[in-house]
Amino acid sequence: MHLAIHHETVYRYQHPVQRSTQYLRLTPSEGARQKVLSWDLSLPGAASRCLDAYGNVMHVLALDRPHSEIHLYARGVVETDDSPPTPDPQDGRFPPEVFLRDSPLTQADAALRDFAASHAAAVAADARDGLMAMLQALAVHMPYTPGSTDAATPAAEAFAARLGVCQDHAQVFATCARLLGVPTRYVSGYLAADTEHVASHAWAEVRLPGSG
Repeated sequence: MHLAIHHETVYRYQHPVQRSTQYLRLTPSEGARQKVLSWDLSLPGAASRCLDAYGNVMHVLALDRPHSEIHLYARGVVETDDSPPTPDPQDGRFPPEVFLRDSPLTQADAALRDFAASHAAAVAADARDGLMAMLQALAVHMPYTPGSTDAATPAAEAFAARLGVCQDHAQVFATCARLLGVPTRYVSGYLAADTEHVASHAWAEVRLPGSG
């Protein structure tokens, strides 16, 4: 499938800022099931390109003049392969154990540990089915509720509030899967929809033995 993407991010400051630095991860990664056919960033200044610690393409944009708004545009065409997943050679860039570590947003409290433990037997018996069951239970515990959290809300806080959006579901799921010994990573991107205007999306990917 060919996807034409036009992404716009706008920052508006209540008061002008003298300088700012943006770390922009707006370039899709390539792998066995995704190819970038064309891609272009339109930015308000020169940016240096590099790879972050996880191999994501990152641009560093430094603005050293006063500004009240920043407009960032990304445009391009990506080709995706919707066939069943197979092990991706690029997944070998890091040992799977890297994705067992927690982060500031995925630190587990007692409630998350108890929730994960309640699914441990099912995951041990069949990792894929057990994780799907845990995800379904999570959706019941935390109904999708726009505006209830923000990008800095920790998984434990969202779980305790029993509310959240895609990023919270992904963070909580990753936290619990890692507690059960399943390498899991947080992913951001787009959700295909029959509309021209969509918000960015988030989900989690797990590494299953033999499946990638």
